Amino acid sequence: MQVESWKEPLLKLPLDELKKAQCFVTDLIQTLATLHTKTEGSIVIFPPEDPLKIEERRRDKRFDMEIEGVCSLVKKQESEVSKESPVIIRDISKRGLRFVTSQSLMPSDVLVVTFQLPATIVAGAIYKNPQKKVYVEIRRIREFPTPEGIKYDVGAQSIESERVIELLKEEENRAQVNKRLALKGDTRILIASIKETQAKRLEEFLLKQGYVVHKVSQKQQAIALLRKNKFDIVVSDIDTAKINEFELLKDIKMEFPNVGVIVEIDTMVDWKNILSWEVDNYLTKNFNDEEFNIILESVQKKLLYKSMFGVDFKKSRLEGLNILVLSKKEVIKKLLGSAANEKGLKLFFVDDTTSVRTVLKGHKIDFIIVDSEITGPEGCQLLMNIKKDFPHIETIVISQNLQARCDFLVNGADNFIVEPIESQEIFAILP
Repeated sequence: MQVESWKEPLLKLPLDELKKAQCFVTDLIQTLATLHTKTEGSIVIFPPEDPLKIEERRRDKRFDMEIEGVCSLVKKQESEVSKESPVIIRDISKRGLRFVTSQSLMPSDVLVVTFQLPATIVAGAIYKNPQKKVYVEIRRIREFPTPEGIKYDVGAQSIESERVIELLKEEENRAQVNKRLALKGDTRILIASIKETQAKRLEEFLLKQGYVVHKVSQKQQAIALLRKNKFDIVVSDIDTAKINEFELLKDIKMEFPNVGVIVEIDTMVDWKNILSWEVDNYLTKNFNDEEFNIILESVQKKLLYKSMFGVDFKKSRLEGLNILVLSKKEVIKKLLGSAANEKGLKLFFVDDTTSVRTVLKGHKIDFIIVDSEITGPEGCQLLMNIKKDFPHIETIVISQNLQARCDFLVNGADNFIVEPIESQEIFAILP
């Protein structure tokens, strides 16, 4: 029988060299299989029509192993994890780990996993150091029963140690920002309004809160004060803002780009008209003190992150973000699908509130978009529960009722969109 030409050099190798070649080829096959595997689409309808069984996951593309190790929590979400928890590693690649554990974890938890590679792998040219310590972020979790009790199949993505340091730093930054928010006297607010009665009411309210406040009735006075003194936020109304084709907003953003701007609007058409002037947030007509406090604090947070850490409150995002969408409307799917393709996002669509919790416990989610038509009166309670268990997930509410905005904001919504939705609004709120 004729021997293929590529086999001839291997026949001349000693046994120890053949073992090294075997390990190298095994790892090469895994790497190529990963590269050639078709990636998942940007839109996922949940629950899937044909759920994949845990025991069938990726075994045709990876070898199935059983390496004992331990994990400990670096960045806490909802999980309560002991100092070290045992894991059984089933799969290793450059992108991350797949492991099984009896310890309940949550997507977005950041772990440090320590394990010892077996001699058969270390003998190759790829893995020379048997002791491994890697940082990973949990991306998905699947629960399954066993005779010993409930276990969890966990998929975790590798992250650099520098990124772990950044995550811990972000937690410190949040604590510093919260301390600064409590110091009202450090924030200077300029009220620019031709509506004397309303301007006076705002001034009295803000002074009672402890802010440093000035009010003016003309654009020229506002610009003069901004040049003379440092102000953090300008509050105006739509009638004042739109004088001379929004001259006030145009000049503020041109000359004082770091000043936050809040405008009271009459209709959503007003809001869409001022989006191009980079207005930070808006107040609804006849707003109450509670709504004003929420909007004011959200703008303050954004400005504090910029001034203290040189970044926006909505930090620059990495590609591959996951967005959970609770909606049945095709127009929303179409708009978000377009945004997902352009920005490299992944969308999980669900059509009931029960599936929301299921997805949150099984996948890392960065944003949640909630259609109030599905949630009805229970929408506020849903937001409260999400914010309690997943405080770092940003929530966006879509509604036909502008008057419901304050209730949703009070209960944890970070943004609010009134239907009909336009693409510019979607792109304005997405990362």
